[in-house]
Amino acid sequence: MKPIRVVAATLVAGVAVLLAPTSPAWAHVTVSPSVATTGGYGTFAFKVPDERADAKTTRVEVVFPENAQLTSVSLRPVPGWTATVATRQLPNAASAGHDDEAANKAVTGIVWEGGAIKPGEFQVFEVSLGPLPTTPGQLVFKALQTYSNGEVVRWIDIPEAGAPRPEHPAPVIDVKPADAQANAPAAATPTPTPTGDGVARLLGWAGLALGALALLTAAATGLRRRTPVPASAPLAEADTAARLSP
Repeated sequence: MKPIRVVAATLVAGVAVLLAPTSPAWAHVTVSPSVATTGGYGTFAFKVPDERADAKTTRVEVVFPENAQLTSVSLRPVPGWTATVATRQLPNAASAGHDDEAANKAVTGIVWEGGAIKPGEFQVFEVSLGPLPTTPGQLVFKALQTYSNGEVVRWIDIPEAGAPRPEHPAPVIDVKPADAQANAPAAATPTPTPTGDGVARLLGWAGLALGALALLTAAATGLRRRTPVPASAPLAEADTAARLSP
């Protein structure tokens, strides 16, 4: 019985690992699409997941990049949320002779508040932006996520090519010429790197497989070692006659 107890303990440990809560470390604030055309306009969606089990997201602030003068911004309404757009006066607007007051100001950020993103849910905030810079480069939109318990998570780390992904990456849009996008080779699908939670689950499955194999081996060994049971003796003739009688 001892091998079977060991196997049972292994199976229980494997199930416990598989049923453990999934780590939310993979989730972060993102922007989609992440590639845009120089000099053009586009609609971008900022996806904000709630990563806390005991707090709601009550405020989202997206800070616009300083290296871009985005003067045309429109928002898709989000039920339950109020959006506030902050702008700054462009230094050369007066000398350029623009009559449109909106064209003389660049957007510096947007704040959404009044609503709530519950634990385990996400919200998408859509924004139409333009005109995008005519020079290729990156637009970094730093985001601040405020929870109902007062915690503020700053998604402001700038990802660097060849470096590990930072803990709190900022949403980034790559601005490229149209011809560069058309001639760019199709990107290969990256092989997911197992996170700590993924490794734990793989180990859990491995434990279950090994446990099941050990259980089968122990059962087979037990059957081989068990004393053979003699075949049942044939029924007496009287008993047979009684069973067959009407």
